[in-house]
Amino acid sequence: MDTESFQLDPKDVERKINKNTKAIIPVHMMGQPCDMENIMAIAKKYNLKVIEDACQAHLSVYQGKTIGTIGDAGCFSFQSSKTIACGEGGGIVSNDEKLMDDCYTVQNHGTNRHGQSVTIGSKYRMNELEGAILLAQLEGAKERFETRNRNAAYLTSKLKDFPGLKPQKLYAGTESGSFYLYTMSYDKKHFNDAPRDNFLKAINAEGIGFSPYLKNGLHREPWTDHILTLDSYKKMYSPERLKQFKDDLYLPKCDEVCENMVMLWASGPLLAGQSDMDDIINAIMKVYENRDKLNSI
Repeated sequence: MDTESFQLDPKDVERKINKNTKAIIPVHMMGQPCDMENIMAIAKKYNLKVIEDACQAHLSVYQGKTIGTIGDAGCFSFQSSKTIACGEGGGIVSNDEKLMDDCYTVQNHGTNRHGQSVTIGSKYRMNELEGAILLAQLEGAKERFETRNRNAAYLTSKLKDFPGLKPQKLYAGTESGSFYLYTMSYDKKHFNDAPRDNFLKAINAEGIGFSPYLKNGLHREPWTDHILTLDSYKKMYSPERLKQFKDDLYLPKCDEVCENMVMLWASGPLLAGQSDMDDIINAIMKVYENRDKLNSI
């Protein structure tokens, strides 16, 4: 992981490729494009597929291409918090007709477009109501997207060279991002060594809805111990391999990001006016000017 962009680090990806690797799945975190130029080069070098997790990245553009259309397939989420949403569900795009037919079949309980039950699959078909909700949003989706980008650029310009909060790094080639979230790294040494939670309490008291993103990474959740108790895992993997799985769950960069990230739920707040963006900046500066009081919160 790149702790400044919160994205997959291509160099780390290449180091971890082995004979069992079939695909690379870059996740466009917060709706900002990954370093796709290098990821695609690695995929070509090792003859791997690229599946873009573009769930947060509706309409984002990288090097002239819409995110989700650069790899072999792109996946989007329409869950309720997303910038284009219908409550739950998602969509897949690809130029590979066979792949799309296979995806259709699996989500249609194993039944293909010809009505033949050819494999196993779950029932993930979108209903008409969800489709209608999505279609109704498309007319204004681009305008809202541009507003979020404009306000995000304004916030970033105001935070330039500010030591306490560093906005998410965007890679060269990024033309626009969905700004599902507007995220920053918190550096406590510039806030009188106050914990991030103290900063968040102070900024929330000013009416600004900053929050953490995730309390901790998935590697610190109970499932990592639970699966080791399952007979299916014990049959599939040797004791040595299961031990290696646990030993490999040392992810300090993920821990660092979870500990220091500050976010604004951008899909709503970034649709406000510039004066509202000024309120955000003014609140940050007010807390910074009174940072000597943060440790007493």
